Amino acid sequence: MIRGGENSSWLWLLFIGLAMMSLRACDGSPEGSASPAADALPGFAGPATPGEDFAAPPETRAIELVNGYRVHEGQVAQALREAGHAETWMSFGWLFGGETVTTVAPGLDRRHHFANAYLVGYVPFEGVDAWVPLVSLAQQKKYAYDHDQYPGMPELWQTSREAFFYPQGDCEDHAIALADWLIGLGLDARVVLGKLREEGHAWVVVMDGTRTYLLEATHKRPGRALPLASQLPDYRPEAMFNRESYWVNAGTPLTTDYTGDRWQRRSGFRRE
Repeated sequence: MIRGGENSSWLWLLFIGLAMMSLRACDGSPEGSASPAADALPGFAGPATPGEDFAAPPETRAIELVNGYRVHEGQVAQALREAGHAETWMSFGWLFGGETVTTVAPGLDRRHHFANAYLVGYVPFEGVDAWVPLVSLAQQKKYAYDHDQYPGMPELWQTSREAFFYPQGDCEDHAIALADWLIGLGLDARVVLGKLREEGHAWVVVMDGTRTYLLEATHKRPGRALPLASQLPDYRPEAMFNRESYWVNAGTPLTTDYTGDRWQRRSGFRRE
């Protein structure tokens, strides 16, 4: 076994336990016009470029497990090549010791990255209420399945910056863009991976004291009132992440609880 960047066979054993958890069946957004709150939004222009948030070497993006073991994206890429999955364009639940410790997903650069790495700290503008990012996203981005945007590639994730640069994206692209903006506003926001009506999906939750709000990032007619997660039992959470941590639901996904003991922090993420 290893600590830091030392090479060892344990990474291969980690990969043997890989479990696919594709979100390509993400639930599409409802049709209809933008929110009636849209007129109250400040002027908004997306980033001038999609950015180069993955330009740094893969060794600079790493997770640390609760037992202290460290894995960087270079090791992930090596394991995928050795297993013949370097061009498998789907997200994976990465296992260690029989337990999911993170999600790995391919990006627009055609390389696999840790889920946390897609939250690059992009905040279009600050000093706004929490409903503003949700409504802005409804105006700025159209829903589109990955396999329609990228023929032959069932799933590619966008960073939060890319999500506001490109006009289309699916559920995780919307959720990543929304969560990162909310985090930039000082809120405890997380991207949740799970199922909605038995299909893979991604959404956002915001923790506010004793209350948890659930934000459907693909909804194109949101209002200013944020719904409580307790009122939305059709969402079945399996894992969630923010810029620094990755949690797994160790209990049943038939829950509206996003804060209890069922949620186990399995890894931390950092850029070096």
